[in-house]
Amino acid sequence: MSSSTRTKKTKRLNTRASFTGDEVLVFDKPAGFTSHDVVQKVKRKLGAAKVGHSGTLDPFATGVLVLLINGATKLAPFLAEHEKTYLFTVYFGVETDTQDSTGKVVARLPCEPLPEKEIRAACDAFIGEIEQTVPRYSAVRVGGQRLYQLARRGVEVTPPNRKVEIKALSFCELRWPEATFEVTCSKGTYVRSLGVDLARYLNCNGHVSQLRRLASGGFNLRQAVTLEQLEESMARGELHQLLITSVQALDCYPELRVSHLDAKRIRQGSTLDSIQFLDPGPSPGWPAGLHKILDPDNNLVAMVSKAAKAANDSQEGGVTFKTLRVFGPV
Repeated sequence: MSSSTRTKKTKRLNTRASFTGDEVLVFDKPAGFTSHDVVQKVKRKLGAAKVGHSGTLDPFATGVLVLLINGATKLAPFLAEHEKTYLFTVYFGVETDTQDSTGKVVARLPCEPLPEKEIRAACDAFIGEIEQTVPRYSAVRVGGQRLYQLARRGVEVTPPNRKVEIKALSFCELRWPEATFEVTCSKGTYVRSLGVDLARYLNCNGHVSQLRRLASGGFNLRQAVTLEQLEESMARGELHQLLITSVQALDCYPELRVSHLDAKRIRQGSTLDSIQFLDPGPSPGWPAGLHKILDPDNNLVAMVSKAAKAANDSQEGGVTFKTLRVFGPV
């Protein structure tokens, strides 16, 4: 490579736009891409230092993938806990090793078309807290290795069970041998496993042939953009219209306000016991759980937790908060 060619290439690299904001982008993941694939594509497109996500989607799945850009990656623990809503389709009569349409067929049990009334009744049986067996093709670790890696090598292991909560499950449409459902569930729920269990409950085999995430916490498909839409917005200089600030992303959490001076002290490691909140109101009104701390300019300072008061706690006055994570420059 000639020196002039190297110089031109260096100039192109140096002039490439870099996104430095700490923002959230709701992405509509296409089928055939891993969540990591999407993260890398968006990271390169934006020229961002860091991009992460809150809540993995399987490669065959589509829909809402919440991307966290630069400093917003620190929001992940506070967004991943939220409930999620999916639209999924069960193909009856065929079971696969991956529990979805990408796997090898491991069982066939032809069954007569099921009446809608029976399918609706089956949904009711799964509402509430249930126990799921983690799919063999999942990222859960057993003995330090991911289950999908062991499965691909043919290593036989017993997948663990976990308790999850199905908050709502409804039947949407029947086009035999497929039926479509909508589910709202807790973090950690495997919709593939739910589909297989639904089919077995109805005395059939089955696998999930389509899976689309409609919402993750307060984020939904109406906010989601494709890679093409992202590129078009960037070309028009309208990227800001797609982005959600860190404070907006934490809308579901109650807020506490502090002065600029106390914001600086918190970022430098001061405990909240020594901080005076602005317009705090009556302390009994502060619910137990997570709170966000903002400065007077609406900048995110920290996420903190307040413990529930014990029944035998006779202490008057002070409220104890624990700082979980700080944000912004010191």
